[in-house]
Amino acid sequence: MSRIASERRRSRLLGLLFAAPAIALLFLFLIWPIITGIGYSTTSASGYGDKTPVGADNYVRAIQDPDLYAALGRNIIFAVIVVVASITIGFVLAYFLYMKIRGWRALQVLLMVPYIMPVVVTALLWQFMLEPENGLVNAALRAVHLNALAGPWLTGEGTALGTVSLVQVWVTVPFAMLLIFGALIALDHEVLEAAEIDGAGTFTRMTRIVLPMVRPTIVLVAVVLSVQLFRSFDLVYLLTRGGPINSTTIATLYVFVQGFINNEYGYANAVGIVIGAVLVALALLPRLFSRRAAFREKANHG
Repeated sequence: MSRIASERRRSRLLGLLFAAPAIALLFLFLIWPIITGIGYSTTSASGYGDKTPVGADNYVRAIQDPDLYAALGRNIIFAVIVVVASITIGFVLAYFLYMKIRGWRALQVLLMVPYIMPVVVTALLWQFMLEPENGLVNAALRAVHLNALAGPWLTGEGTALGTVSLVQVWVTVPFAMLLIFGALIALDHEVLEAAEIDGAGTFTRMTRIVLPMVRPTIVLVAVVLSVQLFRSFDLVYLLTRGGPINSTTIATLYVFVQGFINNEYGYANAVGIVIGAVLVALALLPRLFSRRAAFREKANHG
């Protein structure tokens, strides 16, 4: 018995030994920065050595900051547009790839280009296309006599956020398509074949049969994209710098402005911690929904 206990102890120690490098890296690059950020968030740090303790004042300020709520509101609008459009378009494209339309392999590679393209290249490309005077988008609108629709897409206060959202959709659709396509491949072909024999058309099969079967994957994609979009910074910053008049200043840009433009490093960390807590809660939603669904199913069968 003691020999078995000794072997188990040795196995645990060996497991800890193999896991030690990963644990050390996790602590160094994840846990320690969070601890440091929390520490800075309770000070009046400006990034130049001043770290006077202020307790929870930065968090109280964040909760009462209307500019933060405005940034979060823009972030919600940005996320909703991108998630809904990306999943809708991604699902349709994934379904047509699943149906193996002519040239589907080449189309699959072509559709992945926006996702693998460097962000800087994407920003420069769309800035060129959306340039008010000589951009391709406005030139095309004027060519078909839709001059009223041509405008300052990225520099207009009323159009900037929507335009940035559509550019993000262009980047994000391949990601949604790829995950949904993976879920479609795992489907039972006999169900679709039976529906086709029963006379169900393409649209009916797509919406009444395939969509419910891949719903868990769609929920997962929605949550992953939502978290990514609340962390989004580079594309929005490169396209608009948060302007015009803060109309595209989303949550991460607000943290950037507070920390690196206004030199309120302590407050920026407090805002970052608040946003991080929101993201953690968002990431936990699928688990809560799955547990709730499992509980309901168990109650129905009980």
